[in-house]
Amino acid sequence: MNEEKLVHVVGVEPEGPQPELPPLADLLSRCAILCGGRRHIEALSVRLPAGARILPITTNIREVVSTLTEFIKKPEGKIAVVLGSGDPLYHGIGGSLSRAIDRRYIAYYPATTLVQRAFSLLGEPWEDVRVGSIHGKKEDPLLSTGRWIFYTGGSSGPANLIEMADRQGFQIVEMTVLEEIGLPGQKVTFFRSPDLEEVRSRDFLTLNMVVMTVQPKNKDKDPVK
Repeated sequence: MNEEKLVHVVGVEPEGPQPELPPLADLLSRCAILCGGRRHIEALSVRLPAGARILPITTNIREVVSTLTEFIKKPEGKIAVVLGSGDPLYHGIGGSLSRAIDRRYIAYYPATTLVQRAFSLLGEPWEDVRVGSIHGKKEDPLLSTGRWIFYTGGSSGPANLIEMADRQGFQIVEMTVLEEIGLPGQKVTFFRSPDLEEVRSRDFLTLNMVVMTVQPKNKDKDPVK
């Protein structure tokens, strides 16, 4: 069924795309447009047919959507490939594409999400954990008491989460920052009752996830151990 699709959205593990394995091994030779993060698409450029277009994805989601919708009108026997981190339909570019492109024309291939990778590193079950994102969001997600993991989208993300909790009347009783998951710079840092100034002074890498336990301010209770 996927062979009939025109746009193929492929999830990528943190370690990077694997062009020698399916689905990319079968898709790149027919690819007319390759979209994705610059690091990923540059690594695959040598495997594309002559004349294929490379479109980096930054904050230009409208351009990406417009390019793909125009391509669908005249595919000329080719396909478009979009690379996204983890599962593209889970806090990824797949959400924007699914709203703009008829599902008849698009196929998705998920990889492991960073949420899964984070809790595997921590050795902690996560079926009851709430997932949020402050990456590119105009409004704060609404917090509630319990265990959370956040996509941050920047080095200031951990400090931003402490400020966000404070604005909503919550405190973070413990925080773990996981940087560069699956990459050579991978690092895990734990904070108990994290102090804003201390966290703000840390030079976190841009690619980070934050796992944290949230409770109302001034609640006289030990954090979960």
